Amino acid sequence: MSQLSKNKISIILSALGLLLSFLLIQKYYGDPSSVGETLCNALSESGSCDKVSESSYSAIRNVPGLGDIPIALFGFVFYGFVGFLFVLSEIKKETAESNLRLAFYVLVLGLVADAGLFIISVGVIKALCGLCVATYVVTIALLAVNFSEFKKLSDKSIQSVTNSLNGNILNLLIVVLSFFVFGLYGGRISTGGARLVSGAANGEKSIPEQLKEFETTATVSIDLKDVPVVGDPNAPITIVKYADFNCGHCMHTSKILKSFLSEYNGIIKVAYKNFPLDGNCNRLVGRKSPEASSCVAASAALCANQQNKFYPVYTGLYDDNEAGVMHTAVTVSRLAEKNGLKMDQFRACMSSSKIRDQINREVDEAEQLKINSTPTLFINNKPLPKSGTPDVNFLHQLINQLIKQS
Repeated sequence: MSQLSKNKISIILSALGLLLSFLLIQKYYGDPSSVGETLCNALSESGSCDKVSESSYSAIRNVPGLGDIPIALFGFVFYGFVGFLFVLSEIKKETAESNLRLAFYVLVLGLVADAGLFIISVGVIKALCGLCVATYVVTIALLAVNFSEFKKLSDKSIQSVTNSLNGNILNLLIVVLSFFVFGLYGGRISTGGARLVSGAANGEKSIPEQLKEFETTATVSIDLKDVPVVGDPNAPITIVKYADFNCGHCMHTSKILKSFLSEYNGIIKVAYKNFPLDGNCNRLVGRKSPEASSCVAASAALCANQQNKFYPVYTGLYDDNEAGVMHTAVTVSRLAEKNGLKMDQFRACMSSSKIRDQINREVDEAEQLKINSTPTLFINNKPLPKSGTPDVNFLHQLINQLIKQS
């Protein structure tokens, strides 16, 4: 196999890695109709891809000015950069040796990162994403294709890599930044998943426009009977959250709402309703998780509410999710016991038809409200413009506006 053909194979593999990473970015933003969502679920065990993409390890959260940055974006930049180096070798043969040397060391770093992500996925999250594994295979293939040519280099030292970068660092940084911007905003635009702090960027509506849209939105009917509510019951502003206990965005939203409950003490209250993303207890979801983890967690929260222990169990369920602990009858019982619940009453509640009926009622209501993703928030019986993790700045301004109107 000639070096020319190896370069071309490397370009093809890099392009494949670039595509897979972009699909993973789409998967993170969670558009059910996206190719990334469909392919990832097809390549993975039931629920595994969702569990990985919704875990706390799937993104760097709430970066000022950028929002959430999916870890898959770094894979997109990685494959784009090494692909650029191989393309450059095709165009400028005199730089082929230095490009190969740099690309090989970058690939080694990528393999180390892949190994770390694999360990987290298997050991902590306890789920394996098919598309993620495919990117690991691409990295290994790129190293295998170029290993023999790298061995032939007369100078393989790190110092030679550093020397070859002199005068080229700015150009390479521009390449890296270009892939970063394209991957981030391309992934958001293609799935409608952009949640920028600035709102006006990327063609998204500005905060004043979103406030006006909210003001003109029609109110809906939401039944709060037997629903856990945190905050002053007489608070003038009611936030209703539909969520799943295995949803990373729901977990992040719970932390936002916790801070808002403290900041607007006596002004807002939060009602927590269930929309488990599991066909075992949600007829609107086709996929059934073998462990029924989301259903178990929803039942545990409602049973804790019957003993006036909802909030510590609610936060504990998300803490377990963040730590990679799967919700099972054993783990929720341990959590209930830790928070002082009467265990005989709790166990009887977990298997009762009353709890199943309540979850069914909340799912039926969610269908009427056209809810199909989590988290979905309503404020004073009006839906927020978008589902997903709310824009903190928008939420602040909305609540302040409602305070002035009350």
